[in-house]
Amino acid sequence: MTSFSPDFEGSELPDSARYAHLLAPESAMCWWCESRPATTGEHKFKRASLARLMGNGEMLVWASGKQQREIRGKGGLKRDRYGLVKFPKSMCAPCNNEISKSFDISYDTYAQYVEAHLLRTMPGISMESIYGSEWRQKSLDLARYHAKHFGCRMVRDRFPVPRSLRDFMNGAEDMPDSRMVIICTDSVTKAYGSGMSISPFVPRVSADGARFTSCVMAAYIGPIGIRYEWVADGIPDQFRDQFFHYSNPVINYFRDEKDVVTGETRKPGGFARFLQWVHNS
Repeated sequence: MTSFSPDFEGSELPDSARYAHLLAPESAMCWWCESRPATTGEHKFKRASLARLMGNGEMLVWASGKQQREIRGKGGLKRDRYGLVKFPKSMCAPCNNEISKSFDISYDTYAQYVEAHLLRTMPGISMESIYGSEWRQKSLDLARYHAKHFGCRMVRDRFPVPRSLRDFMNGAEDMPDSRMVIICTDSVTKAYGSGMSISPFVPRVSADGARFTSCVMAAYIGPIGIRYEWVADGIPDQFRDQFFHYSNPVINYFRDEKDVVTGETRKPGGFARFLQWVHNS
């Protein structure tokens, strides 16, 4: 990931009390189309992925900080008794199902590949290996799946959803104020192993508290995640390195979640650097 350090004008990890006045009002309408009632909640992780992770053990342990809950059986994934599997209802059924079906399919193909391959020591991920000759469109659909996921997280936390995110889901091929990159985070690997996790949602606010200036979040399958960053004042073209524009996007390595927020990467491991050297030779 190319380093980009604009003046964010404020705290990296602001106290939520500082930006309570900036939060969006709760809405009963779908955040994507903004025209139909929100009757469905998007899965935080696709149910098929959770079922594969559950395997024959018939139980998952959901951890959030110090809190843990057990999800027993495939029926437990469907019932979602404790609201662990899905976000609160924020999308209409057409947007969450039919309209975004291609996003979900591309994600599931990607998820199965990531689950089956040891990638945390690699310099990048071959989208052609995952999607074949359709990698360009499928990579866009994969990114749009994550856009839907991140949008639902924003709505849950009452962060105003950027127009660029909706435009991207509606067919735009870039976001001038946002970027998505593939990441691997050491602390996440240590904490969750092959499990699935989502990072904290971290907004930044201006020094005078008058506006949001950026936000960062990530979603992981095992050690491999997608990091999303939005910057209110935009991201210059030379720094906006979107993973979905490349057939073999690099994996950006981080030590911990704080570095994910600040964008401070570490060097890849020796094996990844060796493979990158071979690729460039």
